[in-house]
Amino acid sequence: MTFVDVMRMAAWWGTAAAFCALLAGIAWKDFRTMRIPDRMNLAVLAVGAVSVFTMPGPGLLERLAGMFAVSLPMLFVTFFVPGGFGGGDIKLMAASGLFLGVEGNVLAALLGLFGGGLFAVMLVLVRKAGRRDAFPLGPFLCGGILTAFVILCRHGSYHII
Repeated sequence: MTFVDVMRMAAWWGTAAAFCALLAGIAWKDFRTMRIPDRMNLAVLAVGAVSVFTMPGPGLLERLAGMFAVSLPMLFVTFFVPGGFGGGDIKLMAASGLFLGVEGNVLAALLGLFGGGLFAVMLVLVRKAGRRDAFPLGPFLCGGILTAFVILCRHGSYHII
């Protein structure tokens, strides 16, 4: 293994660690306050931009398309169902799309929405919340994003150098 290979591996792992740390911070912040600060979403976007250079995976066009593949449908839903998604959730999915690409971001959204939906059903069944009560979706989206990233790594979409 050459010095260049070691540096590439360090850049890959550093980018992945920063992404995971940001997701953990966002999940915690949203859980505590039901808000995802713009600066945290901008940090995810910045790590996504760095990942274009440090993590072989989806190409730039697929990553750019990934920014809109989930966030635009979420935005449209909020026009018809006010309060359906928070602005921070929409921006989180846009920012993570630059990191994951289309395939990964769609998978992340499906996993996160499925987990959030199960949680909502559980809350209603145990009578801790009603059908119209809000709960933080960010932790579930972050879990979906992290799970999608791991799945992409395991199936070769991201090559660990």
